[in-house]
Amino acid sequence: MNIREKGSPKSPTILFLHGNAATSNTWNLHFERLSQDYHCLAPDYPGFGKSNHLKWVSLDDTTDRVIQLIRERALNGRAHLVGLSLGGSIGINLLGIAPELVDHAIIDGTGAIPFRSTPLLTAGFFLIRPFMKADFFIRSIADRLNISENDYTQFRDDFRRMSPSAFRRSFYQGMELRPPTGMERVTCRTLFVAGSEEFSRFHKSNRMMCQIMPNAECRVVPGLGHSWLFQNPDLHLRMVYAWITDQELPTELTPLPQG
Repeated sequence: MNIREKGSPKSPTILFLHGNAATSNTWNLHFERLSQDYHCLAPDYPGFGKSNHLKWVSLDDTTDRVIQLIRERALNGRAHLVGLSLGGSIGINLLGIAPELVDHAIIDGTGAIPFRSTPLLTAGFFLIRPFMKADFFIRSIADRLNISENDYTQFRDDFRRMSPSAFRRSFYQGMELRPPTGMERVTCRTLFVAGSEEFSRFHKSNRMMCQIMPNAECRVVPGLGHSWLFQNPDLHLRMVYAWITDQELPTELTPLPQG
């Protein structure tokens, strides 16, 4: 996989995992602000960004690649983990397989309650595939994600590099994720966070994971949805720094209400 890297390898490592239809460029601000004190790593998954020449095999295969990345390039073979959407699914998978590799974890905008694929969803992917490289289609996705005009060109170029097969298969596999066995023994501090306007299934999953894992907490970003990172990147950055340094989380984040 193509790996983006910034900061001294002798500093504590933060591993950033991007969402679907995105690349390591998601983390531009985080790399800029955190690389003075941290060793920042961010892969492009198989089929995405500069790894688009590789075939997306499965969520487990990509998780194995990320595990190998931590072992080979993170300081002392251990990293803080920040996973967004599909990256959060990979993060949950990783915690179930190799929790000893993770110091602190943030799982943002994902869930571990399976969503059954429907014929309508399958048909939807079939219908949009001819338009996935078209500017009007990419623009509509960017608008839904609140991508700024300054960032649109990079987003468009990254989207066009993406393998449609990788997009479709990773989407299905992420939506089918279940809690790995043994999560009750995962002791690293883990934050599950989502926008308040996120899918209710994700909030339900976050409550479940916080009940299972002994050192997990849940937070909500009021008034924002799945793309809240792009709407308020400064808040996301402050959240990451506070969590990995064991400080109080930003007051803008509120506890997840009981369902």
